[in-house]
Amino acid sequence: MIKIKDILNELKRGVVRPLYFIKGPDYFLQNFFINYLTDTIFKDSKEDKIILLPDEMSGSEIIHRLTSQDLFSSKKLFILRSPQSIKGKANSELINFCKNPVPNHILVLVSDDWSSSATLKKIEKVTAPIDTQTPFENEIKKWARYLFKKYGKTLDSESLDILVKNSGDSLSHLSNEIEKICISSGDRDIINIEDIKRFSGWKREHRRWEFLNALGKRNYKESIIIGKTLIENQESMISLLYPLTYMFQEILFEKIKNGTFTNHRSYIPIPPSIKNNISNFAKSFSYDEVESIIIQLGNIDKKQKTVLSIDETDLIQLISYVTR
Repeated sequence: MIKIKDILNELKRGVVRPLYFIKGPDYFLQNFFINYLTDTIFKDSKEDKIILLPDEMSGSEIIHRLTSQDLFSSKKLFILRSPQSIKGKANSELINFCKNPVPNHILVLVSDDWSSSATLKKIEKVTAPIDTQTPFENEIKKWARYLFKKYGKTLDSESLDILVKNSGDSLSHLSNEIEKICISSGDRDIINIEDIKRFSGWKREHRRWEFLNALGKRNYKESIIIGKTLIENQESMISLLYPLTYMFQEILFEKIKNGTFTNHRSYIPIPPSIKNNISNFAKSFSYDEVESIIIQLGNIDKKQKTVLSIDETDLIQLISYVTR
């Protein structure tokens, strides 16, 4: 894996590779890299960037676009999303293109999926992937300060901690919150806690974080109080199922690894404060209990989508099931 800061430093020195493979679902990091690469390539010329989408184009059409050269051999930047979706002969031709790129044709392969399919493994043998997973909390804070600085703003450590705790599930989310805060704060240079609370949806996000934390600790009373407040404040059961499922999947992974593997670096769409407590939550559950809870979450998801259900009833039943 290549860290994104290392590849950016390489581009700053004017080194442009013919092939890049960015891997990880954080759209902010994906777009940040692609925009930086675009500015580097076309600094002194007209931008020529082509987006290739396997869902909208056939494999043969994609290969034709990649390999066709114009009379002037001008620079072109191709962005191919989900290369693992290309099958058959076109798949082999894509791998061959990666090994033998066309001059002045720069290809960026983008995969949201962190797992490695047969195609992605072949690509990784040609070029090491660039890590575009959501980074850990300390790195997220560095990005937050960088983004505030772009707007000419600064904030203290306490305000930063609150913002990252509640919006740091992805850099995309964090970037959107920072943009909203900075625009809403007007001409003031310093962002404070009141700005965070007022403009970033702090109350709602903080309560969801509290709910995940209470349920992870199997605290029935606290889970009921916070959960009912969420439902009363227009939070839906469906919107809670997504982070709950990921949290218990990570708890299950913690039970499986049992200290035999290094820390799990997968993207987890839950707040950093919850990620950091996964190992503590895991101590309160057996493997069978976690597996059963994930099945129960799946059952609630099906019920929510197929029959008339009441959010509060489903929520209370889930809390009772988890904390029993």
